[in-house]
Amino acid sequence: MNLLQPSRQFDDVRANGGGDIISRPQGVVTLKLFRSGRLIKESKSGNLFVNSGLPALAALLGGDGAGEFASAVGFGSGSNAPAVTDTALAAPVYFKALDSHSEDGAGSVTFNWSLTTADTAAIGITVQEIALFANKTSVVLPGTTAPGPMLARKTISPIAFTSGMSLSGTWTLTF
Repeated sequence: MNLLQPSRQFDDVRANGGGDIISRPQGVVTLKLFRSGRLIKESKSGNLFVNSGLPALAALLGGDGAGEFASAVGFGSGSNAPAVTDTALAAPVYFKALDSHSEDGAGSVTFNWSLTTADTAAIGITVQEIALFANKTSVVLPGTTAPGPMLARKTISPIAFTSGMSLSGTWTLTF
C-alpha cells in the first residue's frame, strides 16, 4: 500500500497523527441479480472502507485477530451515500455469513457472497446498500441482528428482493 497519497479524494484518505495522508484499502464490488435463474443485471463498482473497519485491520496486523476478520455481508434499505463514519445499515436489514474467500498473494482478498431464495427473511427488503462486516460479537447468522464492526459499505440501485430472486457477487479489497 502506498502510504502517502496527497492527490486522493478526501473519502479515500485520512490523516495520521503526524499529518501525513494515508490511503484506505481499495475495494471493488461485483453484483449479479437473477430472477427465476436468469441473469437480469450485472454491475461492478468501487466501495468505501469505513473508519470502523480500521481498528479491525490494525488488530489483524498486530496479531490480535479474534473476531476481527471479514465474516458477514449485510443488505440494507438505506440510500444515503457511503461516508467514512458509517457504522450500520438502515432497517430493514438482513445479515448472513460470507460464502467463501480467496487471497491472490499480491495484496488482495476476495469475499464471495450471495442472497438466495433460501434467505426468506430478506424477502420484501428493498436492498439499496451492501456492507462487509466482521463478527467480533459472534452474532448468530443469518438474521436481522447486525454483526460488527462494519468494514466497508456500498450503495446500489434499489432492488426489491422477492422470492424468485437471487443476488451473488464478490467484494475484493486491495491493500
